[in-house]
Amino acid sequence: MRRTKSPELHGKVALITGGARGLGAATAWAICEVGGKVMIADLLAERGEQTAAELREAGHDARFTPLDVRDEAAWADAVRATTHAFGKLDILVNNAGIATAATIEDLTVVDFQAILDINLLGPFRGMQAVIPVMKAHGGGAIVNISSNSTQRVSAITTSYAATKAAVANMTKSAAIHLAQTGTGIRVNSVHPGPHATEMLLGSDAKADLPEVRALRDAIPMGRMGQAEEVGAVVAFLASDAASYVTGAELFVDGGLTPH
Repeated sequence: MRRTKSPELHGKVALITGGARGLGAATAWAICEVGGKVMIADLLAERGEQTAAELREAGHDARFTPLDVRDEAAWADAVRATTHAFGKLDILVNNAGIATAATIEDLTVVDFQAILDINLLGPFRGMQAVIPVMKAHGGGAIVNISSNSTQRVSAITTSYAATKAAVANMTKSAAIHLAQTGTGIRVNSVHPGPHATEMLLGSDAKADLPEVRALRDAIPMGRMGQAEEVGAVVAFLASDAASYVTGAELFVDGGLTPH
C-alpha cells in the first residue's frame, strides 16, 4: 500500500485575501507552518505589512500586496505581484468578506449591493484571475471561505447568509467545470461558525456580553473556535492530502450546524 499523503505544502505559493488579520492571517500562518509561501492581500496595508513581517521574523517567506477585491485591475496586479515575487501561484484563499446585520425590512439595496460586491463577486473575480495562471502550471487549489450561515440563519443575516450560500454554490459549479476540463484545479469551501476574531468580537470586552455568551453556549463543543483551527482546515484542502477532494463543503463550527 502507498504511504498516505500528509498535509504539507513545501514550495507551494498561496495568495490570501483578507490576510492581514483574523482568519486570513491564521490561514497564512497555517500554510507557512507546513512549508508554503504566502502573499497576503488586503486593504489594510499597515496591518498586512505587519503580519507579513511577523511571518518573516519566524523564518517564513511572506509578502504583502494591496488588494481591493471589488477591483478587477487590482486582482490582476495582485496575481502579477505574486508570480513576480515567487515565480508561480498554486493556491488562492478567498477569505476577504464583510458582514451586515439587517432584517429583510431594514436592509437597503445599497448595503446589499456592497456586501454582494465583496463577499460574492470578490471570490468570483479572484477565481477568474488565478485560473489561467494555475492552468498554465498544471493545476492548483482554490479555497473559498463561506460560512455555516449557509445552514443556520437568523433574522439579521439577510444579506450575509445569502452571499455565503451563493459562494458555496459557485464553488461547486467551478469545481465541476475545472475537474471535467482536466485543469488539475480543485475548488472547495470552508464554512466557519463563530470564531473569536476581531470581526465578530471587536474587542476582548465583548466576549462576556450576554448575546456572545448565548452564541457560545449554543455550540456543542462549548466554546468558540480559534482562527488557527480554520487555518489548519484550509491548509489541508490546499495540500495534496486533499487531492481527491473538490466541490466539498467543510464546516468548522464545533458541531453547531448539525446540532
